[in-house]
Amino acid sequence: MDVAIALGVLTGLLIFALKASMGCGLAHLSCREIVLVASGYLLVATAMGLVIDRMSIDLMAEMIRAGVAMHTVLAICLVALGMLTLREWRRSGTDISRKTFWALSIPCPACMVATFLSCGVLADVIKISPARIGAAVGLMLFVTITSISLLLRRIRGGPDIIGRVMMLLGGFYILSIMLLPSYIQLQKTSLDCIAPEMHSELVPSYLILLLLISIGYVIRRKGVIV
Repeated sequence: MDVAIALGVLTGLLIFALKASMGCGLAHLSCREIVLVASGYLLVATAMGLVIDRMSIDLMAEMIRAGVAMHTVLAICLVALGMLTLREWRRSGTDISRKTFWALSIPCPACMVATFLSCGVLADVIKISPARIGAAVGLMLFVTITSISLLLRRIRGGPDIIGRVMMLLGGFYILSIMLLPSYIQLQKTSLDCIAPEMHSELVPSYLILLLLISIGYVIRRKGVIV
Protein backbone atom coordinates (compact mmCIF):
# COMPACT_ATOMS: atom_id res chain seq x y z
CA MET A 1 0.00 0.00 0.00
CA ASP A 2 2.82 2.37 0.92
CA VAL A 3 4.53 1.61 -2.37
CA ALA A 4 1.33 2.29 -4.31
CA ILE A 5 0.86 5.69 -2.62
CA ALA A 6 4.50 6.61 -3.24
CA LEU A 7 4.25 5.62 -6.91
CA GLY A 8 1.06 7.65 -7.29
CA VAL A 9 2.69 10.72 -5.77
CA LEU A 10 5.79 10.27 -7.91
CA THR A 11 3.71 9.93 -11.08
CA GLY A 12 1.79 13.11 -10.25
CA LEU A 13 5.03 15.00 -9.65
CA LEU A 14 6.50 13.82 -12.93
CA ILE A 15 3.38 15.00 -14.79
CA PHE A 16 3.65 18.42 -13.09
CA ALA A 17 7.32 18.65 -13.96
CA LEU A 18 6.79 17.57 -17.58
CA LYS A 19 4.00 20.11 -18.12
CA ALA A 20 6.06 22.98 -16.73
CA SER A 21 9.16 21.81 -18.60
CA MET A 22 7.37 21.74 -21.95
CA GLY A 23 6.43 25.39 -21.52
CA CYS A 24 9.96 26.45 -20.56
CA GLY A 25 11.86 24.20 -22.93
CA LEU A 26 9.75 24.53 -26.08
CA ALA A 27 9.66 28.32 -25.64
CA HIS A 28 13.49 28.22 -25.47
CA LEU A 29 13.76 30.22 -22.27
CA SER A 30 17.19 31.08 -20.94
CA CYS A 31 18.76 29.03 -18.15
CA ARG A 32 18.09 31.85 -15.69
CA GLU A 33 14.42 32.00 -16.63
CA ILE A 34 14.06 28.23 -16.33
CA VAL A 35 15.63 28.32 -12.86
CA LEU A 36 13.18 31.07 -11.83
CA VAL A 37 10.18 28.99 -12.91
CA ALA A 38 11.54 25.89 -11.16
CA SER A 39 12.20 27.98 -8.03
CA GLY A 40 8.54 29.00 -8.02
CA TYR A 41 7.52 25.33 -7.82
CA LEU A 42 10.08 24.80 -5.05
CA LEU A 43 8.61 27.65 -3.00
CA VAL A 44 4.98 26.56 -3.57
CA ALA A 45 5.71 22.94 -2.63
CA THR A 46 7.64 23.94 0.48
CA ALA A 47 4.86 26.30 1.59
CA MET A 48 2.18 23.65 1.09
CA GLY A 49 4.25 21.17 3.09
CA LEU A 50 4.25 23.60 6.01
CA VAL A 51 0.46 24.00 6.08
CA ILE A 52 -0.80 20.64 4.80
CA ASP A 53 -1.12 19.12 8.29
CA ARG A 54 -3.19 22.10 9.46
CA MET A 55 -5.82 21.63 6.75
CA SER A 56 -8.84 19.37 7.14
CA ILE A 57 -9.91 16.87 4.49
CA ASP A 58 -13.13 18.81 3.95
CA LEU A 59 -11.18 22.00 3.32
CA MET A 60 -8.95 20.23 0.81
CA ALA A 61 -12.01 18.83 -0.97
CA GLU A 62 -13.45 22.33 -1.22
CA MET A 63 -10.13 23.64 -2.56
CA ILE A 64 -10.11 20.93 -5.21
CA ARG A 65 -13.70 21.81 -6.10
CA ALA A 66 -12.75 25.49 -6.39
CA GLY A 67 -9.79 24.41 -8.49
CA VAL A 68 -12.23 23.20 -11.15
CA ALA A 69 -12.91 26.86 -11.93
CA MET A 70 -9.16 27.39 -12.30
CA HIS A 71 -9.06 24.39 -14.63
CA THR A 72 -11.74 26.10 -16.72
CA VAL A 73 -9.74 29.32 -17.01
CA LEU A 74 -6.53 27.43 -17.70
CA ALA A 75 -8.16 25.22 -20.35
CA ILE A 76 -9.50 28.26 -22.20
CA CYS A 77 -6.11 29.98 -21.95
CA LEU A 78 -4.26 26.92 -23.24
CA VAL A 79 -6.52 26.47 -26.26
CA ALA A 80 -6.75 30.18 -27.07
CA LEU A 81 -3.05 30.94 -26.61
CA GLY A 82 -2.06 27.79 -28.47
CA MET A 83 -4.17 28.85 -31.45
CA LEU A 84 -2.78 32.38 -31.23
CA THR A 85 0.80 31.10 -31.16
CA LEU A 86 0.17 28.96 -34.24
CA ARG A 87 -1.64 31.74 -36.10
CA GLU A 88 1.05 34.37 -35.53
CA TRP A 89 3.82 31.97 -36.54
CA ARG A 90 2.09 30.83 -39.75
CA ARG A 91 0.75 34.22 -40.74
CA SER A 92 3.76 36.45 -40.13
CA GLY A 93 6.54 34.23 -38.80
CA THR A 94 6.33 35.93 -35.39
CA ASP A 95 7.33 33.83 -32.41
CA ILE A 96 5.18 34.80 -29.42
CA SER A 97 5.79 31.58 -27.46
CA ARG A 98 7.83 33.46 -24.88
CA LYS A 99 4.68 35.45 -24.10
CA THR A 100 2.29 32.50 -24.06
CA PHE A 101 4.37 29.72 -22.47
CA TRP A 102 3.14 30.62 -18.98
CA ALA A 103 -0.14 28.80 -19.64
CA LEU A 104 1.89 25.58 -19.65
CA SER A 105 4.34 26.44 -16.92
CA ILE A 106 2.15 27.76 -14.10
CA PRO A 107 1.14 25.25 -11.40
CA CYS A 108 -2.42 23.96 -11.53
CA PRO A 109 -3.99 24.71 -8.11
CA ALA A 110 -6.38 21.75 -8.01
CA CYS A 111 -3.70 19.26 -9.05
CA MET A 112 -1.23 20.70 -6.53
CA VAL A 113 -3.76 20.30 -3.70
CA ALA A 114 -4.59 16.74 -4.78
CA THR A 115 -0.91 15.82 -4.95
CA PHE A 116 -0.19 17.26 -1.54
CA LEU A 117 -3.19 15.46 -0.13
CA SER A 118 -1.47 12.26 -1.27
CA CYS A 119 1.80 13.54 0.19
CA GLY A 120 0.02 14.14 3.51
CA VAL A 121 -1.27 10.57 3.50
CA LEU A 122 2.20 9.29 2.64
CA ALA A 123 3.78 11.37 5.40
CA ASP A 124 1.30 9.96 7.91
CA VAL A 125 1.94 6.38 6.79
CA ILE A 126 5.73 6.54 6.88
CA LYS A 127 5.82 8.90 9.87
CA ILE A 128 7.67 11.78 8.23
CA SER A 129 6.97 15.44 8.87
CA PRO A 130 4.79 17.00 6.12
CA ALA A 131 7.22 19.94 6.09
CA ARG A 132 10.02 17.58 5.08
CA ILE A 133 7.78 15.98 2.48
CA GLY A 134 7.02 19.43 1.06
CA ALA A 135 10.70 20.36 0.92
CA ALA A 136 11.57 17.04 -0.73
CA VAL A 137 8.78 17.43 -3.28
CA GLY A 138 9.85 21.00 -4.03
CA LEU A 139 13.46 19.95 -4.52
CA MET A 140 12.40 17.09 -6.78
CA LEU A 141 10.26 19.44 -8.88
CA PHE A 142 13.10 21.97 -9.09
CA VAL A 143 15.65 19.44 -10.31
CA THR A 144 13.24 17.68 -12.70
CA ILE A 145 11.84 20.85 -14.26
CA THR A 146 15.29 22.32 -14.77
CA SER A 147 16.71 19.12 -16.29
CA ILE A 148 13.81 18.36 -18.64
CA SER A 149 13.53 22.01 -19.74
CA LEU A 150 17.20 22.11 -20.71
CA LEU A 151 16.74 18.90 -22.69
CA LEU A 152 13.65 20.19 -24.50
CA ARG A 153 15.49 23.37 -25.49
CA ARG A 154 17.51 21.22 -27.89
CA ILE A 155 14.43 20.39 -29.95
CA ARG A 156 14.64 22.19 -33.27
CA GLY A 157 11.32 23.46 -34.48
CA GLY A 158 9.07 26.47 -34.67
CA PRO A 159 6.49 27.69 -32.17
CA ASP A 160 3.93 25.47 -33.87
CA ILE A 161 5.17 22.64 -31.61
CA ILE A 162 4.37 24.43 -28.37
CA GLY A 163 1.12 25.72 -29.89
CA ARG A 164 -0.06 22.19 -30.61
CA VAL A 165 1.03 20.99 -27.17
CA MET A 166 -0.94 23.80 -25.53
CA MET A 167 -4.11 22.93 -27.45
CA LEU A 168 -3.70 19.23 -26.68
CA LEU A 169 -3.33 19.88 -22.95
CA GLY A 170 -6.23 22.32 -23.10
CA GLY A 171 -8.37 19.46 -24.37
CA PHE A 172 -7.13 17.25 -21.55
CA TYR A 173 -8.06 19.91 -19.03
CA ILE A 174 -11.54 20.10 -20.51
CA LEU A 175 -11.94 16.38 -19.82
CA SER A 176 -10.77 16.91 -16.25
CA ILE A 177 -13.31 19.71 -15.84
CA MET A 178 -16.03 17.26 -16.89
CA LEU A 179 -14.88 14.40 -14.69
CA LEU A 180 -13.56 16.02 -11.49
CA PRO A 181 -16.88 17.35 -10.12
CA SER A 182 -18.45 13.92 -10.58
CA TYR A 183 -15.51 12.26 -8.85
CA ILE A 184 -15.75 14.58 -5.83
CA GLN A 185 -19.50 14.05 -5.62
CA LEU A 186 -19.09 10.28 -5.76
CA GLN A 187 -16.89 10.42 -2.67
CA LYS A 188 -19.87 11.79 -0.72
CA THR A 189 -22.63 9.57 -2.13
CA SER A 190 -23.39 5.89 -2.23
CA LEU A 191 -22.58 4.02 -5.38
CA ASP A 192 -26.19 2.80 -5.37
CA CYS A 193 -27.66 6.31 -5.35
CA ILE A 194 -26.32 9.04 -7.60
CA ALA A 195 -27.34 12.53 -6.52
CA PRO A 196 -29.18 14.51 -9.21
CA GLU A 197 -26.98 17.56 -8.47
CA MET A 198 -24.15 15.78 -10.29
CA HIS A 199 -25.89 16.35 -13.61
CA SER A 200 -26.30 20.09 -13.02
CA GLU A 201 -22.60 20.33 -12.10
CA LEU A 202 -21.65 18.96 -15.52
CA VAL A 203 -23.75 21.46 -17.49
CA PRO A 204 -21.12 24.27 -17.39
CA SER A 205 -18.46 21.80 -18.53
CA TYR A 206 -20.47 20.77 -21.59
CA LEU A 207 -21.21 24.43 -22.37
CA ILE A 208 -17.50 25.23 -22.21
CA LEU A 209 -16.71 22.28 -24.48
CA LEU A 210 -19.39 23.43 -26.95
CA LEU A 211 -18.00 26.97 -26.84
CA LEU A 212 -14.45 25.83 -27.61
CA ILE A 213 -15.66 23.62 -30.47
CA SER A 214 -17.58 26.58 -31.89
CA ILE A 215 -14.53 28.82 -31.63
CA GLY A 216 -12.46 26.21 -33.44
CA TYR A 217 -15.06 25.95 -36.21
CA VAL A 218 -15.15 29.73 -36.71
CA ILE A 219 -11.35 29.92 -36.81
CA ARG A 220 -11.21 27.18 -39.43
CA ARG A 221 -13.85 28.98 -41.50
CA LYS A 222 -11.60 32.05 -41.38
CA GLY A 223 -8.85 30.05 -43.04
CA VAL A 224 -6.55 29.40 -40.08
CA ILE A 225 -5.32 25.79 -40.11
CA VAL A 226 -4.58 24.39 -36.67
